[in-house]
Amino acid sequence: MRRLVCSVLSIGFILVTASAARAEEQDVVQTKHERTALNSIYLELGGNGPLYSLNYERFVSDEISARIGVMFMSVSASATAGTTTTSAIGGPNHKLELGAGAVLMYFSGTGASTFNAVATASGFVIAPTAIVGYRYVPTDGGFNFRAGFTPLFIAAGGQSTFFPWGGIAAGYSF
Repeated sequence: MRRLVCSVLSIGFILVTASAARAEEQDVVQTKHERTALNSIYLELGGNGPLYSLNYERFVSDEISARIGVMFMSVSASATAGTTTTSAIGGPNHKLELGAGAVLMYFSGTGASTFNAVATASGFVIAPTAIVGYRYVPTDGGFNFRAGFTPLFIAAGGQSTFFPWGGIAAGYSF
């Protein structure tokens, strides 16, 4: 399933990037567009928040923005014996997005055996993450879109795991 999601996101990313590159090549007259829409709010599926995230972003300059996002996920388990800073390169509206950051995750769980033994554990994990993707964000505001490869690296409990991941997002800039 994870490979299918990554494959679909990768193919979509390639198609969107290729079409954006062709559109940029067709623009003969290059004019400087000053960004008037400095704020964005969007819902992201997949991406840096593994399932979804609600994000707010502020452009510091035309090429650099800072973002904060939140996601809530409740996970419970039982067992019976016998769990940015982002920068972009491109035209005024179409950008190559490159970024790095960290995701703070909180996990808790409880397990019980048939002999009434109960074990609980909880804790925070910091997972480094990155993004390589395409972004459409109009200089004067309105609908925005992004898609990209957003891998996570989780090291906890003496084990390290690399999750190749991806995400798409849509929202509004103002």
